[in-house]
Amino acid sequence: MWEKVAENRTTERFPFEEEVTFLSPREIIGRSVDIGAGGIGVEIPEPLQAGEAVELKILEGHAIVYGTVRWARPQEGKFRVGIQFREEDWNVIELVLSLRSQEG
Repeated sequence: MWEKVAENRTTERFPFEEEVTFLSPREIIGRSVDIGAGGIGVEIPEPLQAGEAVELKILEGHAIVYGTVRWARPQEGKFRVGIQFREEDWNVIELVLSLRSQEG
């Protein structure tokens, strides 16, 4: 179910596909690609700039997280962005795992 995404990061990221709502800097609906205690990868329909502060609603509204866009690039008609959380948030991963176990 959870495979480590092989990239150069300080915390592990795991595949995670869910709807994500950016609450700031403006409302954008996207889809997560992967998540970890240190951040989240998201595909969105419009660009954001590296360095922008963001507020995200994830896990079907069960969590609000704050972070910074670390990188952004166009990808197949969308934009892929890497968000670093303000602080490593292991509670997010625990919540993801808890919700996943309830599904199965």
